Amino acid sequence: MDHRKAYDKLLEKVRNLNYILSVRGLLVWDQRTYMPRKAVKFRGRQLSALSEYAHSVITSPEFTSLLETAEKGDYPEGSRERMNLFWLRRTYDRTVKVPLKLQLKLVQKATETEVVWREAKDRNDPSLVLPHLKDLVSLKREVAEHLGYESEPYDALLDGYEPGLRASEVEEVFSYLKRETLKLLTKVMEARESGRVPRPVRGHFPIEDQKKFHLFLLRSIGYDLNAGRLDETTHPFAVRIVPGDVRITTRYHSNDLLDGIFSTLHEMGHALYGLGLPEEYFGEPVGNAPSLAIHESQSRFWENVIGRSPEFWEVFYPFLRAFFPSLYDYSLEEFLFAANDIKPSFVRIEADELTYNLHIILRFEIERALINGNMEVEALPEVWNSKFKEMFGITPPTHREGFLQDIHWYSGGFGYFPTYTFGNVIAAQIRHRMEEDIDVRKAVGSGDFGTILDWLRERIHRHGSMYLPKDLVRQATGEPPNPHYLVSYLREKVERFYTPTHRSAI
Repeated sequence: MDHRKAYDKLLEKVRNLNYILSVRGLLVWDQRTYMPRKAVKFRGRQLSALSEYAHSVITSPEFTSLLETAEKGDYPEGSRERMNLFWLRRTYDRTVKVPLKLQLKLVQKATETEVVWREAKDRNDPSLVLPHLKDLVSLKREVAEHLGYESEPYDALLDGYEPGLRASEVEEVFSYLKRETLKLLTKVMEARESGRVPRPVRGHFPIEDQKKFHLFLLRSIGYDLNAGRLDETTHPFAVRIVPGDVRITTRYHSNDLLDGIFSTLHEMGHALYGLGLPEEYFGEPVGNAPSLAIHESQSRFWENVIGRSPEFWEVFYPFLRAFFPSLYDYSLEEFLFAANDIKPSFVRIEADELTYNLHIILRFEIERALINGNMEVEALPEVWNSKFKEMFGITPPTHREGFLQDIHWYSGGFGYFPTYTFGNVIAAQIRHRMEEDIDVRKAVGSGDFGTILDWLRERIHRHGSMYLPKDLVRQATGEPPNPHYLVSYLREKVERFYTPTHRSAI
C-alpha cells in the first residue's frame, strides 16, 4: 500500500473512532449535571469501555502499520496531512507507552474518586477522599514513568495538557508573575486600608431571573443556543460533543449575582471557540484545539478582558437593572468597581483577576511536588494551608474552601492547572494585538461583539491544531506567549480602580 492510500485509510479509522468517542463528552456532561447517584459505578464502566475500545483501535497492528506507512510520505511543511500525522504519532506513542490495564484502572479510579470528592467537600471531611487521592496520585506517577521524561515526572503529565511545555518554563513564568502580582497586591491592600473599597453588590437575586438574564447575555454576544445549551452544575464547565453541540454549565447563588455572570461568560468563551473550530476537520486531530491554554485564553478573554470592561457594562447594565431593579441603588461606576474588586480570597473560581494567578501558582507548586515524589498526599491539608497563608496572608477556615475546592486532582487532572494562567497570559496578549486592528472599546461599547468574534475566528479558531500552541500564539499575535502583557493589563486595572487620580478606562 502506498503512503497516500495508507493515510486516507488511517484518517477514515480515526474519524470513525472520534465519532464514537464523542459520546464520552455527553456521558461526562450527564455525570456532572443530571446523572442519578446510583449510576456512578456503571458510568465508570461505560467510560472505561470507551477508553478500552480506543486503546484497542490505536494499538492494533493495522493502525500501527497504516501510521508507519503514511509517515513515509513527503508532505509539505505545515500541511494538513503532516499535522494530522504529527498529532496521531503523539497520541499513538502516549497510548502504547501506558499499559491498557493501568489506563483502565486509572479511569475507574478517577471516576470513583470524583464522586467521593463531592461528598467529602459537602461534609468538609478530608478523611473520606484522601485514601482515594493517594491511590490516584500513585497511578499518575506510574503513568509518568511509562510516558518518560527528560527532567522530572511532572513534565510527562504537563505535556498531556500543554504539548511541549515543561515545568521549568512554567516556573520561570510563574516566578515573574508571582513577583509582579505581589507588588500590585501590596498597592491594592494599601488602598483598601486607606478606605478605597467597593460597596458589595448585595440583595436577593432570584435564580430564575438570573437564568433569563444569562440566556439574554449569551444570545446578545453570539452564542448559538441552537448549537448548545445552558445548564446548572457544582463546578461550571463547557463540553464540545460535536460541532453543532457545544454545551455550557454555570452556577447560581441567590445572594451573589456576579459569580454566576462571570462563570457563564467564562464557559461561553470556551463554547464560542468550540463552535469556531473547523467543522470540516471534525474527527481529525487538526480539528481540535491544540492545547488547554489556548482554550483557556478564549474563556478568560471573554470573561475578563471583555466582560469586566466599562464598555461592556455600559451596554448591559441597563438590562441587568431591568431584571433586578434593586441595582438602581448602585451607580454604573459602583457596579464596575465591585465587578473588578481585588482582595485575597479562598476559592479560586471566585478570585479576582490579580490574585487568581496566585491560586494557580499554589496548585502548581503542590501538584509538582506530589507527582515528583517530594510530598505525600497525607501532608496535603497542612501544606495547602501553610502555603496559602504565606502567599495570601489568610488561612482557609475549612477544607471545603481549601484543598477540596477543585475537581481537577480528584478526577486525575494533574498537570492541568498551569494552563489556566498561561491562558490568562495569552488572553492579555491577544487583547494587545487585537487593538492594533480594531477599536476594541468602541466595538464593545456599541454592542458589536461580532467584530471581536470574527477576529478570534480568523486568527485562532479556524486553525484548529494546524499549529503547535506556541506557534499559534505567534501566528495570531506576532510573538510567543509573553507574560509582560498580562502584568501590564493588570497594572492598568489596579491603577484605574485603586488609584483615585487615575480614571481612564480599563
